[in-house]
Amino acid sequence: MTITELENRLYELREELKKLNIEINEKESEIEQYISKRDSLHSEIKKLSEELKKLNQEQAEYRRRISELRDQLKEKKKILEEKRREYMEIKEELKTLRNVRDNIEEIEERLQRLDWLLQTKPLPKDDEKRISSEVERLQNELILARKKREYSNKLEELSIKIKNLKEEINKIREEIGKNKEELSPKVLEPCTMLREKIKELKEKADQWHNKYLEAKNNLQMLEANKILLTSQIIELQNMLKKYREEENSKKIIELKEKLKTQAKAKLTSGKKLSFEELKILIEDDEWSSPE
Repeated sequence: MTITELENRLYELREELKKLNIEINEKESEIEQYISKRDSLHSEIKKLSEELKKLNQEQAEYRRRISELRDQLKEKKKILEEKRREYMEIKEELKTLRNVRDNIEEIEERLQRLDWLLQTKPLPKDDEKRISSEVERLQNELILARKKREYSNKLEELSIKIKNLKEEINKIREEIGKNKEELSPKVLEPCTMLREKIKELKEKADQWHNKYLEAKNNLQMLEANKILLTSQIIELQNMLKKYREEENSKKIIELKEKLKTQAKAKLTSGKKLSFEELKILIEDDEWSSPE
């Protein structure tokens, strides 16, 4: 390959390198755009994920509250059932005392009079016996009357407790319903929307990331071609430099031989030599003074 051919080839490779550098710059700019778009989406996803995290915490708080209310409801229902059972048991006991007089004060007053009569007045044995029998009967009746009153009071107390328990149970049920109603529009629906939005953004971010990976792979191929092209240019430059040095050396030798031939001719004809001609003859040990 001649020097001209080398120069032409070197020019072609340098032009290819210029074009390749433009492609590399464009590809780097393209990659930066993909990274920017991907990272922008990732930033938005992060923001939405924080919102979703807060909503999930709020949802957990709602569910914890509902769970606590359900536990309270279960406990109140259990107590209500116990009170109802107790109420029915006492009511059955009270049925057995329905024929017992309710006026305890009247029985107590009657007993006091009979007791005072027994203690303060001498009575015939028949009257004393009759009165004593009456006292015993009244005492038994008093016991049953007190028991009847105790049962009645207990039933009244249980009735109030049962009523209060029912009200508490209704309030708890209302509170559970209220929390459930709030949960959907305030938490569940926004959570669903956020998850769908995050999924959509992730898909877009993945698309940009895939484009980035593809562009990065192309850039690596371009840079590999640049390395190969640069090495070829360097190789041609070195080759051209060597060829030029050899050509210059050859020209110097040819010029030197020409001058030497001229110098010898002058020397033979007795003409005066120039400094350069004399120097060449001396350097090549071909100088000899004329006799």
